[in-house]
Amino acid sequence: MTDFPGVDTPPLPDEDAIGVETLRRMASVRHYNQWIYEELAPFAGQRLLEVGCGIGNMTGYFLDRELLVGIDRLPASVEYTRQRFKDHANVEIFQGDIVDPDILPRLKPYRFDTAICINVLEHIREDGRALRHIWQTLKPDGRLLLLVPAGKYMYGTLDQALGHFRRYERAELGERVREAGFHLIQLRYMNLAGIPGWYLNSRILKRHLLPQSQLRWFDRLAPFFIRTERFLRRGWDIPAGQSLICIAEKT
Repeated sequence: MTDFPGVDTPPLPDEDAIGVETLRRMASVRHYNQWIYEELAPFAGQRLLEVGCGIGNMTGYFLDRELLVGIDRLPASVEYTRQRFKDHANVEIFQGDIVDPDILPRLKPYRFDTAICINVLEHIREDGRALRHIWQTLKPDGRLLLLVPAGKYMYGTLDQALGHFRRYERAELGERVREAGFHLIQLRYMNLAGIPGWYLNSRILKRHLLPQSQLRWFDRLAPFFIRTERFLRRGWDIPAGQSLICIAEKT
């Protein structure tokens, strides 16, 4: 697990075994998680809603904000993350489903200026409703920071095992976000280097978990991949990636 200053790590929950094990393995890919944070942090405000906080892999990166409220559907994950960040008075974690209308009265009073949704929207069958509900939780000019898996051609056994309903194409995601009432600021691919590994494991080898050995090698090489992609992005719209990043604003 990723260690954050002042954070104790309790035992992992045992529900949804494949999902939790994947989150545990992804927690060890520290350069990748730091990369996600660095891509999103410049657009984040001070009052954050994290939709689908899971076991807190990304939660700890935003502990310096005025308020961070995390919600998740799984009770054991909620309890785990709540215990993990119990010493941080600015962090609240509770169980909830963003597609449930009953959660809106609980979230709206916080007047969030930012909603973060990292590798979660693909797990939601009614993703359009989820985006509309996120829109309702934000104050005017609030921002949505969204990361989703990209490329329908990569959808395979890894996605199925994780409960992904879909992977997104760029135009499709942009349309879905605009339909929810947001104005697009950025919509771009991320992690070009991650495509071969995901395609190999999910479409060819038909695995249900990413091998830890591959993740360790990816993390060692990640600084090079990150520098290369950032260099290429200066003068080129990268046409593919394992993920899509969307930054949007409430209108």
